[in-house]
Amino acid sequence: MATDDLHGAAEVPQSAELSTSLDTIRKQLNQEIGLRKRVTKPLEDALRALKDPHKFAVALSESVAALEKPPQDVNLPENYSELVAQVRVIADEKLSELEFTFARDLRTAFQEKGITLDGPPNALVADLFLIKPDMRKKRVDITFSRQPVTSKTIKLNVDAVVSAYDRARKEIFERKTDYPQLLADLFAAYERLLKLNGEQVGARTGIVDLYTELIWVRQPAAFRKTPSNLTFLDYPKTHFIYDMLQLRQHNILNHNEFRLNFGVSTIEVGSDSRKAMFLATGANEGAFIKDLYFTVEKSK
Repeated sequence: MATDDLHGAAEVPQSAELSTSLDTIRKQLNQEIGLRKRVTKPLEDALRALKDPHKFAVALSESVAALEKPPQDVNLPENYSELVAQVRVIADEKLSELEFTFARDLRTAFQEKGITLDGPPNALVADLFLIKPDMRKKRVDITFSRQPVTSKTIKLNVDAVVSAYDRARKEIFERKTDYPQLLADLFAAYERLLKLNGEQVGARTGIVDLYTELIWVRQPAAFRKTPSNLTFLDYPKTHFIYDMLQLRQHNILNHNEFRLNFGVSTIEVGSDSRKAMFLATGANEGAFIKDLYFTVEKSK
């Protein structure tokens, strides 16, 4: 009896060691399987898409993108890269066909509204808006002065794009704005920043800081009395940029004896959205502005 107990006790650590070794092998194999699936899965997707590459152009492009970045630890056939490159050519051709077809349909839909869309299929111009279909992401981006006109996703659908355009145009361009009053508010915001910084009229203020201060200056009495989301008057950046364009285009730059000036930024500063803002003069034209400031207008 004692001998059997000793024999069993000797086997326990052997079984534990064996289990540990087997578990290590299992984990290793599962890891290899996982790595291989990162190649076999997109391969299967590509094979399905190649049955009708025009219809499944987006899926084909997505699978190729995955195949172009295989795990380093997976052994691949010598002709793997060559084959993937060939599939990439087909995917790009079919995506271009889809872009052309979608752009053609968009042009027709906008033409019915009396609007001519200019530009290439992947960057269409409507007034001051830039419409960029993205077949790979299955969405359309509409921007004004490099700013998105909506936080919602615009589906790759002609009617959805037209609706988003109409809504953005109404919200940004068709607002009723008292521009002399806006200029007065802008000057009030400018004075607040000058006082805060201990400076005099003529000193330059950052456009981003002035825009932020302008938002507070424009708040209604109800918000000042009881600040809340319900009484807050929003002033999106797209609205501000469009208003600055209107002030310049209509030469509404003088408030009493003061005149509004725009300070263009350097290339380095222009890339920093905390220090500069791109003010559009067209769908693809404009300049990065770093400073806004008022100067005393000399009497004539």
